[in-house]
Amino acid sequence: MFLATATDGSEVVLKQEVLQHAGEKENLKFALKVMKTGSDSAKGKILTDTEVRALQDYIDTYEYIADVLGKELDPDKKALKTCLDEQNGAWFKMDKGDGVVDMKGARERAAAGDKSGIRDIAAALNATDGLESLGRIVACDLWNGNADRFSPHGTGRSDLIVTTNVSNVLLSVQNGNLKPIGLDAYEAMGAYRDMRQTLDNLEFGDYWSGRLLGTAQSGPLTQFCKQIVEDLETMLGPRNRKNLLGRKKRLVSNAVNRLKHGIVSGALPIKAKMRQVAGKPNPPAGLIDRLTALNWWP
Repeated sequence: MFLATATDGSEVVLKQEVLQHAGEKENLKFALKVMKTGSDSAKGKILTDTEVRALQDYIDTYEYIADVLGKELDPDKKALKTCLDEQNGAWFKMDKGDGVVDMKGARERAAAGDKSGIRDIAAALNATDGLESLGRIVACDLWNGNADRFSPHGTGRSDLIVTTNVSNVLLSVQNGNLKPIGLDAYEAMGAYRDMRQTLDNLEFGDYWSGRLLGTAQSGPLTQFCKQIVEDLETMLGPRNRKNLLGRKKRLVSNAVNRLKHGIVSGALPIKAKMRQVAGKPNPPAGLIDRLTALNWWP
């Protein structure tokens, strides 16, 4: 991931996703479209060929200058050059997230005695639309088959039930407030990322996580929300309370219901967007199949 700064001071984040097969750029586009419905601050757009060439020209220019001066490229430009030269992925751009914090970093600081980050995250989740915002991100991940944040299939770990990657539990400053953000919406190695494949070709021993968005899955979805909240409490750690009657949990008592509400409400714009895409000529077979599985099509 690279931060590009223009001469006018504007900034944009550039990221490359390694793609394994032909046609996967379309899968990435789908994932980004879906996440935009739930976390507009995390929206991304794939670079055009012209934009990629401009990026390559930029690096070539600085490499030429470095050669003339007998100097090495600085580490960041060298890393960008390596990624461009390898040509094994798709580049996309997104706005820079302001004040991004992640659960992993906050936990590490808390272990060293600084609990300010943990308190800030807990306050952001408890605030109006905090847990609901996280729920909308979870809804997008469920549809995208992205298990690199939370997975209803579990982790197999003893400490966390469904949180697969603590580093991907992210928040950023949005309109002056700290709120969850859906960065890293695409799991490049995830089986269910491929919208060309129907569920019959993919569901072997497990199931597409998007099934939890169906109206008949209220019970399993509630259980998944309980597990996420339990993991969040584990990651945040208990509050110190000398009063035995004081509540030691950091999240509000109705956290599960608020998170679930966010997921259920977040499913609606996903449904609308994917139905819109499916109505265009030659939609991927896997897209129609997923919509049909949730009774979202025709």
